[in-house]
Amino acid sequence: MWKSKVPVQLGLIIFGVELISNNDVIDPKSPTAQKLAEQVNLRIQNETGWDRLKSIFETDEFNAISPELDNVLTAGTAGLIAGMFMGGIPASKIAHGDFIDRNKASTFENHFEAKSKLQYSVTKAMAQGGWRVGWRLALFTGTYTFFTTAVSTYRNKSSVLEYSAGGLLAGSMYKLPMGPKAMVSGGLMGTALGTVAGVLAVGIMKVSGTTAEDLRYWKKGWKESLNRF
Repeated sequence: MWKSKVPVQLGLIIFGVELISNNDVIDPKSPTAQKLAEQVNLRIQNETGWDRLKSIFETDEFNAISPELDNVLTAGTAGLIAGMFMGGIPASKIAHGDFIDRNKASTFENHFEAKSKLQYSVTKAMAQGGWRVGWRLALFTGTYTFFTTAVSTYRNKSSVLEYSAGGLLAGSMYKLPMGPKAMVSGGLMGTALGTVAGVLAVGIMKVSGTTAEDLRYWKKGWKESLNRF
């Protein structure tokens, strides 16, 4: 029986026989494939912590940012959106109640004028309250994700320590506008949250048999290239 190539994309295989081959798939035994595999192995073996750290800020041939930096931006964006809701909704409710209380004895030209001013007051309060919480939460999530990712990438492994330290740094920066005392309390809270997140993340990796090194190489596509050859 004929042995088909693996993986075969857009080819035709019937009963294990490859009738139509895909010329885009590299033969694992070809000199080109062997050379590529050697280059991948050599790069993995010779890279240092600083090499891995610098690669976070590098772009690929399509000018796309690294997966690590993409994770940081995604976390920051998610924090901003969540913070806008967390801060905006309560602020709008407060503004609605305040407007009703302030204007119980006020006279408006018509019903539409009253509704228009109420809507403006509520919308303004929602935007201000949402931004006030949103940028802080974005800073927290972005800083936390960047720090833990950078330390994990440099060490090429993960531990609870960098998650705790990342929470400390992010929590302190979150409370930065409120003064030193608030920064200390924010740092302690961030440390606690970071430790919990670290225990969960490291625990999941241990249970699944995955390491931070594997995750990084899979993100870069090196692991797939190495396994393919």
